[in-house]
Amino acid sequence: MATCYIDTCDVADFLRISITCASSPSIAQVEKLIKRAEEKIDRRTGHTYGRTKSTQEIYSLPLLYTFGWGTFIPLKHREVTTVGSACTDLCAGAGDKIEIWNGSNGRWTCYVSGNDSYEVEPIKGELYLRGFIFSILRANRVKITYRYGSATVPDDIKDACLKLTCIDLIRSSIKMDDLEFGGAIKKEQAMGDWKEEIDNIIHDRAEVFVVP
Repeated sequence: MATCYIDTCDVADFLRISITCASSPSIAQVEKLIKRAEEKIDRRTGHTYGRTKSTQEIYSLPLLYTFGWGTFIPLKHREVTTVGSACTDLCAGAGDKIEIWNGSNGRWTCYVSGNDSYEVEPIKGELYLRGFIFSILRANRVKITYRYGSATVPDDIKDACLKLTCIDLIRSSIKMDDLEFGGAIKKEQAMGDWKEEIDNIIHDRAEVFVVP
């Protein structure tokens, strides 16, 4: 089970324990906890790191037109994966789609008929459609499938993932005798401190998107 933000060696180094295929916890058990922590971070920040994810969203057409671009739709994620010489196109071969609800027959139809029908601003995560200035049907009109994600994993995201994994590992009571907390440091105190650091990191990294 491949992980992205950290690996089992990071957890073993942080807790000063040995994690192998035959240990308790085993590599497979810790990797499950890492994957769970990665998904929790992605959900709370609204972003993903070191990889891309595909998402599907439905929007109503706003009565807002930007000259030179088109009808503005603010996507819920930034760093959108794009292709083309100007990096403003989605990739149909990778499953990206723009679909329009056709009220007359109750079907979604593909709108990407050419490079002039839309523009994507990938850094901010914005889509601009052309040809809908005078459209009457606007509610839930556009369905967009696209990919997003940062190319690298920031150190603070790695730190948050590591501590989230360690909290789950300790609370699961797996091989508690091997988790040494010397001196006056208590497990609950340590986990409380980690959780506060995690919340601060996620708060700083949380995505904010525009509501038109």
